[in-house]
Amino acid sequence: MVQLHSQNYNFRANRQGFMTDQQLNFFEIFPWNNNFKTGIPVIDEQHRKLVVLLNQLAAHIANQSDHIEVNDVFNELAAYADHHFKTEEGIWRSHMSDHPRYTVHLKVHASFVEKIMAMKNSSSSSEDTLEEILKFLVHWLAYHILDDDKRMAKIAHALDDGLDLDASITRADLEMSGAMRELIEAVLTMYDSLSSRTLELMKERSAKQKALKQLKATEESKAALVSMISAMSKAVEARDPYTSGHQDRVAEISVAIAGKMGLNEEQIEGIWLGAKIHDIGKLKIPTEILVKPTRLSLLEYTLIKEHPASAGEILEGIKFPWPVTKIAMQHHERLDGSGYPNALKGDEICIEAKVVAVADVFEAMSSHRPYRAALGIETAIKELIDHKGTLYDAEAVDALVAHIRENPGHKTDTPDRK
Repeated sequence: MVQLHSQNYNFRANRQGFMTDQQLNFFEIFPWNNNFKTGIPVIDEQHRKLVVLLNQLAAHIANQSDHIEVNDVFNELAAYADHHFKTEEGIWRSHMSDHPRYTVHLKVHASFVEKIMAMKNSSSSSEDTLEEILKFLVHWLAYHILDDDKRMAKIAHALDDGLDLDASITRADLEMSGAMRELIEAVLTMYDSLSSRTLELMKERSAKQKALKQLKATEESKAALVSMISAMSKAVEARDPYTSGHQDRVAEISVAIAGKMGLNEEQIEGIWLGAKIHDIGKLKIPTEILVKPTRLSLLEYTLIKEHPASAGEILEGIKFPWPVTKIAMQHHERLDGSGYPNALKGDEICIEAKVVAVADVFEAMSSHRPYRAALGIETAIKELIDHKGTLYDAEAVDALVAHIRENPGHKTDTPDRK
């Protein structure tokens, strides 16, 4: 016969690099059937091992295992073919030597090898190739065990009972005809249908499980980022006690605006978190400037205006699932390009930053500052209305005004997001 490998066969279940049945969430696409038994223990044992290989291959395909390579599958099949075929051929040869039935069986084994090698050399993608192998194995294994091997085993048993070779062949052919032939065809049809449907069900279940795991990992990652943002916010507040609570108030006002605008929950969550640290760039501003009780000089104001750009430097490399960094960098940009640090215009500014910008202006003007008293809610609203559509997003301004009119004192009624 044609040989793929000359190595000793080492059953794959314990090989390094393969997942265990439990890890694969394993169940059988090709259940062992007692009709497969030939009555020759060593052959039946090897057939069982091929069934296990087949089922684990199906589980790998269904789970879309990253670490399994097509070559690993071919190597397993090669090891099986080399070991099992040699064992099987040795038994048949001892009973029927060079009889044509033995020669035909060798050709069946050779055809298996040729088919596997053709699959290996095909240009199909890895997943397509694996599925092709799986379908081929299901059909070949059922037919090979139920028909070829059982027929050869019956000949061997008849010879062991004392019949000559021709009589043994006649008895085996008779036993394999009629109802047995119908059984073989029924089982082959059943396994062909079962394997395709079962594989699809396995894939669906695996996809759902992976989606749930990914969702859980995403939620855990988000929770960690939220905790980190909270810590950052506290760090900013600690360096600027005169504006303590500013970021939290801007966050709550921003959420109220976003809700009025009909933004989705993911956007609102991003706005809340971005607003919580929109002034994080002030960590790079000298404390004496932040707490100065009089108006800032031109130089000092220039330094203050660096804080959005500084925010980008501080947050660089952190992968947020929300536009947190953009909010921190763009909340002082204005629609007409008169803002800073990059003089962005219109749609160059993300909607989340536009919302926070409106909330930031409102909160800053209506609250006390070290260098001045609060200017009042109406003054802040007038500033926003006078410049909506030119400096500030019109929809965000309208949403804020509506919220303030509905909530005198601009207290928010949004859910607690801390």
